[in-house]
Amino acid sequence: MDKRFQVFISSTFTDLKDERQAVLKAILELDHMPAGMELFPATDSSAWQLIKDVIDSSDYYVLIVGGRYGSLDEAGIGFTEKEYDYALATKKPVIPLLHENPDNLPRGKTETGGPAWKKLAAFRAKVEKGHTCVYWKNADDLKARVIVGLTSVIKRQPGVGWVRADCLPTGATLMEVLTLKNRIVELEQVSAARDSGPPPGTDALAQGNDRQELNLAFTSRPHNSIYPHSKDVRFRGSINPTWNQIFGAVAPTMTNEATDHVLKNALKSFLTQEAAKVYRENNQFKDKQLIDFSHTASEIDTCIIQLRALGLIKVNDKKRSVKDTGTYWTLTPYGDALMVQLRAVHRDPIDEDVLPGEVEEEEDEDEDREV
Repeated sequence: MDKRFQVFISSTFTDLKDERQAVLKAILELDHMPAGMELFPATDSSAWQLIKDVIDSSDYYVLIVGGRYGSLDEAGIGFTEKEYDYALATKKPVIPLLHENPDNLPRGKTETGGPAWKKLAAFRAKVEKGHTCVYWKNADDLKARVIVGLTSVIKRQPGVGWVRADCLPTGATLMEVLTLKNRIVELEQVSAARDSGPPPGTDALAQGNDRQELNLAFTSRPHNSIYPHSKDVRFRGSINPTWNQIFGAVAPTMTNEATDHVLKNALKSFLTQEAAKVYRENNQFKDKQLIDFSHTASEIDTCIIQLRALGLIKVNDKKRSVKDTGTYWTLTPYGDALMVQLRAVHRDPIDEDVLPGEVEEEEDEDEDREV
C-alpha cells in the first residue's frame, strides 16, 4: 500500500525563507507532506499545544539551523530548540541539517546580540552531540541533502504514514480478513492438537502396553571356559517387551536427532540387555556367560516403522548438504511428551517387566540375522 509520510520542518523563519522553500519542495518531490508551525506566533499555551499536536501527527522531524537562534518563550528558550526537544522526547526520527559555517552568513541572517549567539552555539553543540549531522552551504545544497537524508531514514525507520481513503480496505474486505484470521487460529489449534496426540487411524495398531515378540540368538558359555571354547552352545529365543518399553528405551537418543545407524543400535542394545537379564534367571543358564547376541534385521526395521506409524518419531526434514544422504530420526511433539511420561521419575515405581519367550538350541542361523 502506497504511504505518504508527514514531515515537520522546524527552523527560524525570517532568515531561512528560501531554505525552507527548498526543503518544502524536496519533501513534495518525494511525494510526502511537509508541515511546519513557524507562522503561528507561539506566545501562549494554546499555540504551543497546536505545535505539539502537529509534531505528534508527523512521522519525521527535519531541523534546519542557520545563523539565528530565533524568538524565545517565557523561559528564555528558543521555539526551534523547544520543538527539537519535544521531537526528541516523543522519539521522532530527527534529520538535523546545520549550516556549514554560520560566521560567513550575511548580517541579516545571523544573530547580532552576544547572548543570542551564545544560545545558538550551545544549541548547535547539543544537536551535534546527539546526532550525526548533515551540513549545508546554500538552499540548493540543502534541498539535495534533505532528499538523501529523508530517503535514508524512511528505509531505516519506516513511519506510520498516511494512505488515501479509497485505498483503505472496505467493510467486506475486513470481514474476509477477520474470517481468514479466525480460520488460521482454528487450523493452528487443530495442528497443535494433532501434534500433542497420536495421529488418526492408530487405534488398530499395537501400542502402549501391548507386547511384541522379538526374536534373537545368543551364545551360552561356561564361566570357566578357555579357548577354543568348545563348550559354547548357540541358542535361539525371544523376548516380549511392550511398545512403551521399546520406545522409552530409544527415545532419548532422538531428543535432538539420531542417524538410522544410531537408532538401530539403540534398539539392539535394549534387546540385548533385556534378553541377558531375563535369560540369566533361567536355571538352564546358571553359571553361564550369555554373549554374542544377534537380532533379526527385519524385526529391528519393524520396530522403527511401528514407532513411526504411531506418530512417535519422524524423519527429520532439516536441510543438509547434497553429499549427506543419510536418514535422521527425531521425536514428534507427541513422542517427546510420551517420552517424558515414560522416563520421568514416578512417585510409585512402574512394575512392568520384559517377558522371555521359549528358548532352544539353534541349528541354522536365519539369513537376515545381524550382529
